[in-house]
Amino acid sequence: MSVFIFTRNNLITYCCVGIVGLVLIAKNYPQNQAANATNNTANHVEKPSNEDDDSDSAISVLQQNRPLRMSISVESPSFLKVRVGQEIRQGDIISDNSLERTRLEKQKASVKLQIENLKSKTIPEPFKPKESLGLKPLPPAIFSEEKAAIAQSKLRLNQAIALLEARTPLLQSDNPERRAEAERAEAGLQIASQKVEEQEQLIQSMKDMKLQSEILQHEEAKLKQLRSEMDQAISALDQAKAKLNASAINQQQELQQLQINVGLAKSDLEVAESRLIAAQNRRQITEYDANLNEARQQQQENQTQQEYSRQQQQYAQAVRDRDYQLAQMAISLTTIEDKLAQIPMLRSPRNGYIRRIKSWTGVNGKYTTTITISAAPAVSSKNGKGDSTNTTTSPNPSNKAKPQR
Repeated sequence: MSVFIFTRNNLITYCCVGIVGLVLIAKNYPQNQAANATNNTANHVEKPSNEDDDSDSAISVLQQNRPLRMSISVESPSFLKVRVGQEIRQGDIISDNSLERTRLEKQKASVKLQIENLKSKTIPEPFKPKESLGLKPLPPAIFSEEKAAIAQSKLRLNQAIALLEARTPLLQSDNPERRAEAERAEAGLQIASQKVEEQEQLIQSMKDMKLQSEILQHEEAKLKQLRSEMDQAISALDQAKAKLNASAINQQQELQQLQINVGLAKSDLEVAESRLIAAQNRRQITEYDANLNEARQQQQENQTQQEYSRQQQQYAQAVRDRDYQLAQMAISLTTIEDKLAQIPMLRSPRNGYIRRIKSWTGVNGKYTTTITISAAPAVSSKNGKGDSTNTTTSPNPSNKAKPQR
């Protein structure tokens, strides 16, 4: 629809000036033929010649009484929004591409809604990871307890070895006291045996000499006594030998115990040394685990930092995408508003009635008609039909407005 757009005040002024021109022309032409109020290529009232010296009161009277003819050129007859006999007010729409306007208005509302949705959409900022507190350092490696146990075990071992070395010569030889006692008992046995033997020889000699029986009995009694003493000496010798043997056994047992003590001291030293080695190994394992945990924590911190950097990039990209979409929407909104501004809309310059609408004439895809606005409604003729002609043609299918998305 090709039409010139005028402001309301300008259109009223042009209409008033045109009516004045019509009045002046009517004075020269008796047939009172009205001039065409608009041209075929623009929807506005033609400007009359420079005859605008009449008073404002005369213009107002003419505006109210004289009919106004307007030539309209549109792309489709459906753009015409009035009919014959319709009462219109100043500012009412005469012609408009309502389908296209409605479609663009819906697009505009949709774009505004999308802009509001984009503006209201919150893009969460990435959460900055907290700084790591780090692992607690390991306490210093102290093996004082194990080392003290080793020192004590070495001391006990040295004491056991020294005691064994000192007692071994004594324990490997006979007990001198018991040996002396056995020797004394053996000497006493020899003396007793010798006395018994001498007494027997004496008695035998006396028997050979055939001495008196009383003397023999006396000597035999003495022999019995000597024999009894010899038995006692034999018993004392046996006891001394038994004591000597028991002392040797005790000495052997003591020597074995000393040797066992040396072995136990060595075993305790080995156990203490193994405990120190075990503690050192545990310390190495603990240090290895600590280093491994530190490496894992460092790796985790690196991964967290990388993830935070990636989230920052995603956040920045999301902000850029939203700003880009908002810019695109703003451009689309401006484009739609420009298209809406470019849709011509013709409004009535005055109050009145549609008296006549001429038949449409189409040239090169443009449809042209002339409407007449009068101050009073059209008067019916004798045949009952109105004075005007209302010819309506169906709009060109190619000019139909596209449905709004």
